[in-house]
Amino acid sequence: MHGWINLRCSSHQRDTSRGAGLLGTGLLCLFGALSLAPSDANADVKGKTLSGKLTYDRVPQTLDNGLNYSATVPKPIRNVRVALVEDKGKETNTGKELASTISGEDGSYSFAIPDAVTRVRVRAFAQTTSPALLVQDNANGNALYTLESAAITTTSTATVKNLNAASGWGGSYYSGVRAAAPFACLDTLYTAARAFALVRPSVKFPLLPINWSVDNRPESGDETIGQIGTSHYSSGSGGIFILGKEDVDTDEYDDHVMVHEWGHYFEDKVGRSDSIGGTHGGGDIIDPRVAFGEGWGNALSAMILYPDSKYKDSGGLSQATTTLVLDMEANGVNDPKPGWFSETSVMTLLYDIFDPANESFDGVALGLGPIYDVMTGGQKTTSAETTVFSFIKALKSLPGTSAATIAAIDTLTTKSHISPVKDEFGTGETNNGGNAANLPVYRPMTVDGASLTLTFLGSVDNINKLGANRYISFSKPVAGSLQVIASSSSDIGLTVLEKGKEVAHADETSSGTEQLSFDAKANTTYVLVVQGFVTGSSGQYTASVRITSGIAAAKLATADRKISATQRTTPSVPRKPS
Repeated sequence: MHGWINLRCSSHQRDTSRGAGLLGTGLLCLFGALSLAPSDANADVKGKTLSGKLTYDRVPQTLDNGLNYSATVPKPIRNVRVALVEDKGKETNTGKELASTISGEDGSYSFAIPDAVTRVRVRAFAQTTSPALLVQDNANGNALYTLESAAITTTSTATVKNLNAASGWGGSYYSGVRAAAPFACLDTLYTAARAFALVRPSVKFPLLPINWSVDNRPESGDETIGQIGTSHYSSGSGGIFILGKEDVDTDEYDDHVMVHEWGHYFEDKVGRSDSIGGTHGGGDIIDPRVAFGEGWGNALSAMILYPDSKYKDSGGLSQATTTLVLDMEANGVNDPKPGWFSETSVMTLLYDIFDPANESFDGVALGLGPIYDVMTGGQKTTSAETTVFSFIKALKSLPGTSAATIAAIDTLTTKSHISPVKDEFGTGETNNGGNAANLPVYRPMTVDGASLTLTFLGSVDNINKLGANRYISFSKPVAGSLQVIASSSSDIGLTVLEKGKEVAHADETSSGTEQLSFDAKANTTYVLVVQGFVTGSSGQYTASVRITSGIAAAKLATADRKISATQRTTPSVPRKPS
């Protein structure tokens, strides 16, 4: 083993150093790189066994007063790797690993003990293999968390040793090491992945690192010292970062928050997300890509934690404040501007599709299986951007979907102030979010046809709000070079997408004139996103767009390829979820 740290302290004394630890239940350790010896536990076994159960403290949430430490309950540490390590009587054990196993769904483990071995330790890793999850300290070199027992004497035939990862709560503050936190994070996301595996056993989720630290705080900056901004999924690192700063914001027990972020991981790794991220909240009229991504995360948290349909976030002094409650069953409540551009509308719609038909307007109860099929099928392969329109179109198109189910889905979308969905492009949508310029959602264009005038809203406060982006769909019957030219009195940017993947991008100037070219495939639908960058002002402004083919487009495409060959790059608009 290399670079691991034993953490130990008295349970009666507050220790705020990074070397704080736990005595009496289990020892929380951090590991760097692991180099494990082969198992030889059965070499001279004559009947001795060591068994027990692994648990962690689960602190429940309340609707009004944050975390309720007085109602803490033990929960099993499930499906983690457990090692039997020979103890040589040293304070910092570096003994040989004798055997390993996987804990059961009830947290149980069992080892056969070599007859010659009389002192051992049990070490449980905050890591599962199916699904592949691990919890590491991003503020301590990505060290892996483990729970380790004190030395155990194994002279009797059968020895029982139960280990509990305690919360560390001392009554009004954390007086001990927070050994339970990494295992709470692990268990919540194990629950999420297992829920899909139960309905679609062939699902394979790639490794997900979960970054939790007592130093993780709502500050932007260096993640290696805990400045993570907020709990979030990072498509760049492929990991989730979870807040852990006491008296500020801790999310290890906010399971809805954690599953929400796991939902973004799901989209990124097995589905697809075209969300551009950015700030958002209830009542905002936002870009439909963002509305779907955030609504999906909220709804999924309630699906996984069913029947708990209330998304809760705790924080503040002593974690005693519930800072946010979102009820997936409160259709229309706290949603002053419902529609396809509202994350609240999207989340209640998706949840109603999942849950039992328990409301007069809800005749749909599909469960997780069909939702998985849509997210990894039609939503992933849509030629449009990923929005509620592409999701509902794919849902209606699932094999075996009856006319009655389609009608019930239409009833749900209507309840959410979304017109019955005809296609992935939102054709026929009538809810304009308060401004006629927001419709149609996608504007079809003909190559070598007339130019198109788009209207943008300067009054929006962020480029992820509805009115800052306009969408154009187009295709070409034969392959060949295409040129897109746009002009405006204000700054704009152009991005051409094929099934969510960037094909070409232009954001060279702030003058309002942009152009790009690319080699188009035959009979392939492309989406052109024209992004306006004027925010926080007033009124409206326009942009004129045309798409041409032929010699001029071919020359520009050749020039663009030469620029690319010399590694000239233009930054793209960020497309990762929050």
